[in-house]
Amino acid sequence: MKVCTSCKKELAEDCFHKRTYSSGSIGLQSKCKECSSKKRATYYRPHDYMRRKFNLSESEYEELIKHNNCQVCGRDISNKKCIDHCHSKEKIRGVLCNNCNTALGLVNDDVQILSKLIQYLEQ
Repeated sequence: MKVCTSCKKELAEDCFHKRTYSSGSIGLQSKCKECSSKKRATYYRPHDYMRRKFNLSESEYEELIKHNNCQVCGRDISNKKCIDHCHSKEKIRGVLCNNCNTALGLVNDDVQILSKLIQYLEQ
């Protein structure tokens, strides 16, 4: 049993993440898994990598993600948005659902492959 330094509850050891010290010995984190998750959630910012990569201000980011529908299929994406960008031109194209964004990635944004896929589906 161990006491969490955050919630002060006495919990079983499996309620704490393991920690490896520089000496090589293994111990337990001071906060329980639940408190650690809550703490990490306060630092989480959606699309943080893309914000930094494209140097987006807070207002530019808010303007970009204000729409709740995928720009390709129109599906509601209010809970999970993907910022799509052109890898060769390093420019943001828009906001897509995960499926559409993944589809573009799987074909490497290749218009010829997409055209062939359309032809295939029309057969």
